[in-house]
Amino acid sequence: MKRFIIFLFALLIFVSCSQKSEKSEFTVYTSFYPIQEFTKWIIPEAKVYNLIPQGVDPHHFEPSLKDIQKLYKANMIIYLGNTDIDRWIDKIRDELNQKGVKVVRLQDYISLQKYSSGDEIDPHVWLDPLKVLEIIKVIKDKAQEITQKKDEYEKNFLIYSDKLKKLDTDYRQTLSNCQLKDVIVTHEFLNYLSQKYGFKSHFIVHDPEQELSLKRIKELKDFIKKNSIEYIISEPEGDRIAKALAEETGAKIMKFNTFHQISQQDYFQAMNENLKVLKTALKCK
Repeated sequence: MKRFIIFLFALLIFVSCSQKSEKSEFTVYTSFYPIQEFTKWIIPEAKVYNLIPQGVDPHHFEPSLKDIQKLYKANMIIYLGNTDIDRWIDKIRDELNQKGVKVVRLQDYISLQKYSSGDEIDPHVWLDPLKVLEIIKVIKDKAQEITQKKDEYEKNFLIYSDKLKKLDTDYRQTLSNCQLKDVIVTHEFLNYLSQKYGFKSHFIVHDPEQELSLKRIKELKDFIKKNSIEYIISEPEGDRIAKALAEETGAKIMKFNTFHQISQQDYFQAMNENLKVLKTALKCK
């Protein structure tokens, strides 16, 4: 009997510890790669999963039933909102909340702008460092509501806040004295960045999947010649589109890391390389 009581006591301790371990494991699902990275900055101990697989265009991602089922086991879900990337989460948000999942819809806390070519919301907000600062503040605030690591998250937030402010300063200083005010980009991904730093981006096609029309080629060919533009800025998916215009104009192609897929560079490395691209394209001093 005595041995049984000792065994039972040990079993209760094991079960208790196991339950604590399960509760202490912080699981977060994010709708796409940049938000996954920003979440890791603030909550480094969390298991942070990205819902959109590597190599899949986030603008055309459709979740499977298995993808949706994963969300109900999470502690927190973070997504942008009513965008072509992740609006599908809106449909199950209320049910997830009822199941005790902390659903963070960033659009409810930060302002998003529309594409210039229509009423669709432009999701490329992460290319603006100060918008990223707003995003990580929301992540920090919401994580503090459901965990005990408030001081740690605050400390992490302040570290990255300083880095983002410095990045913003670098962009402002570098792009403040440029010969040109216009850049040509393969598709419409530079709206937030161009608006913040005082230049204008002209896209070849709105969406990388669009076909390039002869009319658009002629318009941009004339524009490039008139404004002495020497470069076309292309994201990884835009090679075909960029080459088509480059062949017609003689413009050179420069690569821009849109950071919507897993990258060998971290966010700050990618954004600093992007700044060099813009400095060259805009002929900045």
